[in-house]
Amino acid sequence: MEGSYKDKYSFIGEWYDNQASLIRRFNVFYYPTDDTLEMYDLKLRKMFVRRVKVDGIKLDSFYIGATLYILGRLIKIVGFACEDTRQKLHKDVQVTFSIIKPGPLNIIGKILTFFHEHGLRVTKMKMAQMTHDDVNFIFRSMLSDPTFPFLSEFLGGKHVYGLELVGKDAVAQCARIVGDNDPLKAEPGTIRALYGVDPVRNCVYCSPSAESGAEDLEYFFPPPPLRSVRLRLTATLSNCTLCIVKPHAIREGKLGAAIEGIDEGGFDITALNMFIVENVNAAEFYEVYKGIVPEYKGMVEELSSGPCVAMEIVCRDKSLNTAVEFRKIVGPSDPEIARLLRPNTLRAKLGKTKVQNAVHCSDLPEDGLLEVEYFFKILDL
Repeated sequence: MEGSYKDKYSFIGEWYDNQASLIRRFNVFYYPTDDTLEMYDLKLRKMFVRRVKVDGIKLDSFYIGATLYILGRLIKIVGFACEDTRQKLHKDVQVTFSIIKPGPLNIIGKILTFFHEHGLRVTKMKMAQMTHDDVNFIFRSMLSDPTFPFLSEFLGGKHVYGLELVGKDAVAQCARIVGDNDPLKAEPGTIRALYGVDPVRNCVYCSPSAESGAEDLEYFFPPPPLRSVRLRLTATLSNCTLCIVKPHAIREGKLGAAIEGIDEGGFDITALNMFIVENVNAAEFYEVYKGIVPEYKGMVEELSSGPCVAMEIVCRDKSLNTAVEFRKIVGPSDPEIARLLRPNTLRAKLGKTKVQNAVHCSDLPEDGLLEVEYFFKILDL
């Protein structure tokens, strides 16, 4: 383990080894000088991965609760391995919970961009339909508030977006940029001042403390056994197609712009979830391109390089085929060609290369439903 603590950061990582059915723990060392990392097996007391550069992994990829895709394994960062790293990185970093309330799709996109620009990174996200029980739990601090019955009426049975947000002093920062409960009293330039209507339709809720944030996150993003009963995904599986905002675009804060583009194109989002796709699943998903598209290997590596957001998309004009129409607004697979021929498409505006082209969409009309089922039925299990 060469190198002093001054030029490396050290974390505790966990990997669930399916074959052995046990959790393996590692020291994960990150070297900022050349963006390399290495892993040391704590139980076997030996080097597990020698210093290597992993695409897409930078210093800001490391925070408590992050899941990193390292050489075919999903490693969850669960702690700091030394006080030095904790002091440098985690002094003020917090995790909190927020809900984007029902509202116009373009405003939802703008709010997501607003969070990113103010230092809050979305690390989990899901669209779900709230029951009145869900509203009572999440908004438990407001049960005695005179607006609560109206809030319960507004949210019960409606689709909302739940978010895990990570950033410096995330709880206070979230409250600061969201603004006063009443949009008329909110500081100019805050989310509620910009987009809110009244104290019920005020766009965003954020957990009032770190403790309630942790409880809210556990409730909204339950472990696998509870996923089928609480705050389920909302896929309709009808005249739909799949859109994936790729990991590089998520890291670059382009999710909001993609959602605005989907809205402008005349489409609704009927289901949404943030996934971390394992390499084996990415290879299976892109199998139709194997041996046909030279970028196949790069596409698989990109899709499994970090969190992506998958969406079920439905055309507002019910007489049209969603998959066919949606392909038109996504544009050619090469963003350079898209910028020349179709400058208003999503890939023209948000893509960088044929591999990092910001969004995936279903190629063939008959693939739309199959791809939605792959993400919202198979991978969710």
